[in-house]
Amino acid sequence: MAETSPVLDSDTIGKLRALNRPGKKDLVEELSELFFSDSPALLDTAQGCLESQDYDGLYKAIHRLKGSALYIGGAQLGELCQKIMASAKAEDENALSSEMQDLKPAYDRLAQALKSETSGG
Repeated sequence: MAETSPVLDSDTIGKLRALNRPGKKDLVEELSELFFSDSPALLDTAQGCLESQDYDGLYKAIHRLKGSALYIGGAQLGELCQKIMASAKAEDENALSSEMQDLKPAYDRLAQALKSETSGG
């Protein structure tokens, strides 16, 4: 899969950091924690829906994952989620099989990028 978006969008990170307040937890760190508390269940749900050919359920789970990823700057994961959503809507089993294989590696890349971003780097 040819990636056209960065794993982590620096503009989004900058905008989030601009919202930080003195004495408060870093917003990127806080949103990352929320993302990683919710996203494993979405990945599991999406995989289960793929296996049972529940394309509507797959679409919904991936839509939520996409929104969360984009909110914290996960551009590459968001782009992949958009493709999966289109394939789920079209019930394109071949495309979904390939795209879903790319999902966990894309998620892992975002996790590593956010870990680096929130640990100072």
